[in-house]
Amino acid sequence: MTLRVWARTLAAMAIGAAALLSSASAVQAQTGCRTANCNFSTTPPVQCTSRATPYTTTVLLLGTLVFSPSLPKIEPGDCISWTASGSALADHSSSSNDCADTGSVCSVVDTTCQWDSGNTNANDSPPSEICFYSTASFPAGTADGFYCRIHASPTAGTMRGTLSVTTAIDMAVAKDTGTGDIVLSWTGGGVTGDVTYRVVRNLVGDPLFTTGANTVIGTPDGGNTGTTFRELGGLSDHSTHYYLVRNRQTTE
Repeated sequence: MTLRVWARTLAAMAIGAAALLSSASAVQAQTGCRTANCNFSTTPPVQCTSRATPYTTTVLLLGTLVFSPSLPKIEPGDCISWTASGSALADHSSSSNDCADTGSVCSVVDTTCQWDSGNTNANDSPPSEICFYSTASFPAGTADGFYCRIHASPTAGTMRGTLSVTTAIDMAVAKDTGTGDIVLSWTGGGVTGDVTYRVVRNLVGDPLFTTGANTVIGTPDGGNTGTTFRELGGLSDHSTHYYLVRNRQTTE
């Protein structure tokens, strides 16, 4: 069989901007505050395309005026989909604490702002914005606060959180011919007080780990903090297997 450790870029994959731009035009909420590293989920920043689905974390902007998760963890160079959910009437935003803009109407982007999703509403089609977090601006060890500029501030309100950038997760794969198992091991990832993981597997040769029945999320051996995973009897399946290890979010 063939085993694959997922590479973080897929330059040869035929998932280009042209296909994404062909989507039907969507009605969007006000976007004057949106920074250049954020865009509609129908036309995300180019760095967020042609990549494995798990490398774009989803954070919900809830009608209860909280983010879920409020403490998202990403690896360097990853993306986040800020997705409105649960309230069809309220606009929300994900805005870095260094953004000076406030309120629901903005006409000029604050150039000091690390990121601002613009207004996102559950009635939008789609109800989400994707932001790219470059390794230059968001290196490993970053812990940046964010808030909804419509419903909170960097220091007040419930709709606040902290984005943490972990070290990259470095995974190795081996074959245990004695047992017929596939064995994964890894290092990196996690933040102080929360070094936990999820194992993502695709067993039909899909390196994008497209969401569906063939992409399975598992727990490491020994629980969330484990750094190994054994696919029992995996060598008996002679198709191509793809594996990816990512940070576990606090809401999982």
